[in-house]
Amino acid sequence: MPSIEETGLLMKDHVTLWRFKNQVKMLNKAKEYCDKHNIHPKKISLKVLSPLLEYSSLEEEDIMQDKWSVLLSNLIDSEQNIENHVFPYILSQLSIDEYMPLEKVYDSCVSRRIILTNELNKFQHERIQKDELIKKELDAISKDIEEKSLVEVKRWNPEIHKLDRKKIELERNLRILDNEEHKIQISLRRAEVVPENLFKEFEMSNLIRLGLAKEVKEFYAESQTLEIPIEKDDGFGYSGGYTNVNLEIDMESTTEYI
Repeated sequence: MPSIEETGLLMKDHVTLWRFKNQVKMLNKAKEYCDKHNIHPKKISLKVLSPLLEYSSLEEEDIMQDKWSVLLSNLIDSEQNIENHVFPYILSQLSIDEYMPLEKVYDSCVSRRIILTNELNKFQHERIQKDELIKKELDAISKDIEEKSLVEVKRWNPEIHKLDRKKIELERNLRILDNEEHKIQISLRRAEVVPENLFKEFEMSNLIRLGLAKEVKEFYAESQTLEIPIEKDDGFGYSGGYTNVNLEIDMESTTEYI
């Protein structure tokens, strides 16, 4: 029995030394990161620091040790306010096979949003001039319609009809510009879709458990043919009949996207 106890203590010492070396290695990397990025350290609570040192000491992968050092550097950055004990916990729950693909998804999201932001800024800049031209033309047409209507109140004037159609078209162009801008903004806010082949099923379940990914339900409606009832008036008081319409809409949902 004493021999077993001694062997256990010896193994414990080796493990303790190994963990201590991991901690020192991570702290040195964090210091290098702070020096490189001119980060001025601040004091953080033991509640945050203690689990971070504990979890990072168990990390074997060099790449993940780098992530721990970056996390520590961000936590002690005096210009940021992200001191939270949940971040060390989340990182401790991730393997390298989960972290690296997830980082690629995040990088893809950042790149896409940069492109869309530039596209939105360009669209909004060009739209100012387009809006001014359309509104100026609308004001001129409205004024022209008002003047012609005052001259010929009783008689149908094809010119007024033509101006009305032009006015409707210009108003529709304004709505189209609104819709285009709205579409870009929706795409900008949209979460990044995770390709299914990046993760195994249990890895994806872990990411969802940690709140790093989520299932998104997409709802869609299956429309049926709609016949619009027509009422006719021939000028002599005769009205046509109505058609009864039964409209059915089928709502479906799916969880295809994560």
